[in-house]
Amino acid sequence: MESFKLVTLIFILSTSCGTSQWDIKDIAKNISREIDGLKNNELGVPLIQNLYKNFMFMQPTIDILKIVNTIAHKLETKVTDIFSGLESSQLIIEAKLLQENITSLNSSINPCFLKGPIRNNYANNSFNKDFLDSIDILEKMKSSLSMMSDGVRRQYFISDFEVQRLHRTPFLHCTECDEKNIWNNYIERNIYQRKNVILVLDIGGSMSIVQFTLLKAVAKKMLSVLSENDRITILTVSSSYTYFERDCNKFYNQKLDTTPRLKQATTTYVRDLNKYIDAIISETGLTNHTLSFEKSLEIVLNSFNQIKNETVMILYVSRGLLSSLMEPKQVLEMLEKFTATYNISLFINTCAIIDELKPVVYEPQFLCDIAYQNYSKYNVPFGPNPYRKLGLMLKVDSMESIPFAVERFCYVFNPYSHFETGTKIHLPTLDTNKEDIIVSFTKGWKNKSNFFMLGIDVYFSNLAEDIVYYGGGQGYSYFFLMDLNGNVIYHPYYMRVSGNSYSMFIDLEHIEKVIDVQTLKNRLLTEKKGIFQGFRENNTDLVHYAWSRISDWYVVCLVINTKYGAPSKPQKPVWFQNDFLYQNFEDYKLCRHLNLLATIDVTSLYLSSSCFRSPFLASRTSQNKMHSQDYVAYLKDDSRLLINPGLKEEIRDEVSLLSHILSYLRKRHLQSGISKYVVRRFAASNSGVFQMFPGSTIKPGWIPTKSRWYFKASQHKGKSVLVPPYLDKGGAGYVITVAYATSQLVVGMDVTFGFMLKMLVNYIPDCLEPNITCFLVDDDGYIIYHPNLMTANGAKPIEQQHIVHKESLVANDILNHKHFIQKLLCNSYDDDTIQRYYRLNTSFNGVLVNFAPGEQCVKYQITTIPQTNVFLGVVNVSCNIGATFCPCNIVDRLCLNCNRMEQKECECPCECPLENSDICEPTPVTTNMTENIPCKKYTEEALGNSFIVNSNNNLESCFPISCHEQVTHLDCLGLLGCEWCMFDMDRNYLRKPFCASITTCFKGMFDISDTALGRLPNGAEFSSVGPIIYSIIAITILFVLLLVCYRSYSNQINDRFYMSSAQDQLRMSDLNITDNFNDLGNHRDKLIQEERPKVISPYCVAGTYRRTAGPTDSDHGYSTMTPHDESEHMSLAPVEVESLDDDIFSDTTSVRTSPLTKDTPRIFSPIFTRIPQKNCITVPVTVHHNAKT
Repeated sequence: MESFKLVTLIFILSTSCGTSQWDIKDIAKNISREIDGLKNNELGVPLIQNLYKNFMFMQPTIDILKIVNTIAHKLETKVTDIFSGLESSQLIIEAKLLQENITSLNSSINPCFLKGPIRNNYANNSFNKDFLDSIDILEKMKSSLSMMSDGVRRQYFISDFEVQRLHRTPFLHCTECDEKNIWNNYIERNIYQRKNVILVLDIGGSMSIVQFTLLKAVAKKMLSVLSENDRITILTVSSSYTYFERDCNKFYNQKLDTTPRLKQATTTYVRDLNKYIDAIISETGLTNHTLSFEKSLEIVLNSFNQIKNETVMILYVSRGLLSSLMEPKQVLEMLEKFTATYNISLFINTCAIIDELKPVVYEPQFLCDIAYQNYSKYNVPFGPNPYRKLGLMLKVDSMESIPFAVERFCYVFNPYSHFETGTKIHLPTLDTNKEDIIVSFTKGWKNKSNFFMLGIDVYFSNLAEDIVYYGGGQGYSYFFLMDLNGNVIYHPYYMRVSGNSYSMFIDLEHIEKVIDVQTLKNRLLTEKKGIFQGFRENNTDLVHYAWSRISDWYVVCLVINTKYGAPSKPQKPVWFQNDFLYQNFEDYKLCRHLNLLATIDVTSLYLSSSCFRSPFLASRTSQNKMHSQDYVAYLKDDSRLLINPGLKEEIRDEVSLLSHILSYLRKRHLQSGISKYVVRRFAASNSGVFQMFPGSTIKPGWIPTKSRWYFKASQHKGKSVLVPPYLDKGGAGYVITVAYATSQLVVGMDVTFGFMLKMLVNYIPDCLEPNITCFLVDDDGYIIYHPNLMTANGAKPIEQQHIVHKESLVANDILNHKHFIQKLLCNSYDDDTIQRYYRLNTSFNGVLVNFAPGEQCVKYQITTIPQTNVFLGVVNVSCNIGATFCPCNIVDRLCLNCNRMEQKECECPCECPLENSDICEPTPVTTNMTENIPCKKYTEEALGNSFIVNSNNNLESCFPISCHEQVTHLDCLGLLGCEWCMFDMDRNYLRKPFCASITTCFKGMFDISDTALGRLPNGAEFSSVGPIIYSIIAITILFVLLLVCYRSYSNQINDRFYMSSAQDQLRMSDLNITDNFNDLGNHRDKLIQEERPKVISPYCVAGTYRRTAGPTDSDHGYSTMTPHDESEHMSLAPVEVESLDDDIFSDTTSVRTSPLTKDTPRIFSPIFTRIPQKNCITVPVTVHHNAKT
């Protein structure tokens, strides 16, 4: 990077000749004034403030109880509507049973996408009539819902009479059917006796990866159905056996030879067993099935006093592969002897783990014989015994079949078919097929002796849409939803209503950090309505809670933080003549803005789901052309006579206000000289209205109020904020967002990364000197600008790079300044982690310098840039110095030491598991949860990643910029769509650097943009050097192809290539040519014909060559540790030529462990040709053979 600075320095010699004397505080004030100019002139903040005054925006009087009651009433109406549908369907089923005089109907699910053969039977009217009747009832149930019909995921009906007679799920004929949630709900309906479970897992070497995954899933599912009243122990068996307590005592060098006993399934113990299952690995030996049951029966005997008059189940999960045909008889003889001796109600259930890719012969039959205790088959004598219980064998071949199997196994603990009847709302779960959160409503009842269950799964985002999409302003207010067990079902701090993950449910006291939270919790659970006031634990923020009960199911609570001002509204209607596009480009002239389809005639409007009265329905219909036309007509109606098509009342005023602001931003973009550094300008209201220029379309589902720039601007209201760079999907390269928040909205713009350097150089020309490093960081310590942030050799993306990554010496020193920086913790319940992060003091007024006295080699200065969230730093290095040790995990974000956190100990921002992952050192559940504050979440999806990318390259550019006309680096720096090209594809410096399009030169490197920015738009402008290089390459390739074709046709008989894998050996067998060699049937060169790998010339590599560490040899520990090279002798076996070139520039070669140095003379063998250049031509060795000899 120093070379980069030197090259750039040539162009500013007229400005700076050496190191100037400057005051960093004065420079910070100058930069602050420039950013303030961006805020006022380019973002129009004074215009926005005048608009508020003109329309007399006032903070309305808020009746918090009225708001809560309104939303609670809507939610309760939906709940009542769903239960009404279940009641009516129950009456239809009972009437049908009575009318047809039958005891049961078939279990069914809707929608059910039938498999091929079953679909044919359905078409031929030969499908089961009872199944079709059940489907018809479920269809009627859905249609009876007046409010929730659009939010239904599935409906289902289960008959216990049918289920207990099946060995496979009744929904086997349906595809794309996620059954896990259905059987979980059915298991919850069972009223079990105390479950005593001995879980035996076969971890022998015969298990495939698929089978081992299924085995762990079965074990975990079995644990999930246990209550604290149950007992459990786990035994793992291969050629030997072990169990959880024994392994942990070995860990502590303690001996535990006694047989384990059944232990209480407490929350802590079950959690530890889950960790133990995760840690199990497959062994190599064959499984000793006799040993499995021998030790299982010993556990039963050891727990005899605990389980008197209770049922015990041994669940043997295995593939069932036999090591001897005598093994079944040995196991049965053991079981018969035990059951004849001890009066214990013992069930032995077996679970056959099936991998469809592995052949199955005797395995399921063996497991079936054990479960049913088939003594007669193996001539094992047995007598009558009332305690001998027949078990059950079920096959598991997929994740979907596991919940049904576990339910059937647990039926031994409900022998009299006791079920919980009535209505029930289950906890939300993740639907893996739709990647959405669903909530199950079920109703169970008994008809004569049979139990039936009806269920409806609805989308949580539909059920609680008024809570999930509530727009309470910039931190002023929010809703959370809690059940009557104290579990927080939804909270904006941690739950996502869609996605591919879903976290556990959190107790209220862990997420609402208010003094006397226990009193608040008790009142929420006991009072139907109420108001509570309290202070946050920092004793400064007064918080109001208002809640309302929803029957016996939920509590809806509104939280208002008086620290933030209430959203203001105009006292009179806002109206400006506005024009914008909304999801439709048909009426406007199109152009290409980098990689985006755009227009510069008008701004574009995006309405997030929170703008609609029914956010869930809008998220599925807002892209519809007819709906879009209705919304546009309503928003542009100056008479205000059109009927509202479904928007919230305040949205029309906000759209009109933002349109007026964006018209100003559009004019500035078209007229301002700084626009050549600006990618886009935009504004977002607190309700989710978003407008931007140039006008482009945005993917549905994006929420502007949860963007990083919105969050940071709201956090620093009244200040200009800069958000660290991210790669813009629209083709602008790395961009930095400048944003400013008022009480009503956030306005911002994206500027190019080079613009920051241009601004710094204007005030600190010394930034380009080799020994001077200037950088900008935000209040979290993340880099906004650093000269080494974006280099040609940088393999990692530059997003979320911290000061610790780039200036570890400075980071080590500033940790000594307690008043300037703090290391903090927060609990992220979204992914169950504890986040460690830094917070810099934006109120700091001085200049931070070296804490350690007498340090002369490296000096730094850091100060705040007034009225921003940014810090300016300058580092002056006067001698060569190594990097300071600062441990960072280079593999993932896991902290290297989760057991402690010292304020003065340097480390990168990282995360630790919320629960202790050490199996043998269990940590209480509440240890970490109660102490740390919850992390406030914002979406990581940046605005630039939410655009719909243009696929039409034939359009004209919206803002044509001739990059090739920029002569100097400073002219090219930061210019939108341009990059100063200094390196070729081999990372060599170009003799004549030039300014090129970012699509042909990225990170200063020529022609690597395809990997970073996608295709090259037609008409892209770049220096004329590019076409010349391409032409030379094309001519060279054409010449090589002609040469290959000539050799192929002229020497088809006598030419053949030979190469031995040994360095100094040529086998005679290599010279044998078969008689049909000339009849191979094509005219390709023989080297290509034999499909051998490309060969490296032996003349290119010396015998003393040592291979350096490759990517797979990287050090997975500390980022400051030294990578170790691996030495190998060079063979003539085929290798990749490119690997030799890559070693020269590999990051892992920065520290050499090879004994060869520059001063060591190299001895070359006479058979090698020494080539001084880096690249050489590879020539295959050809042996001419006379076919007649």
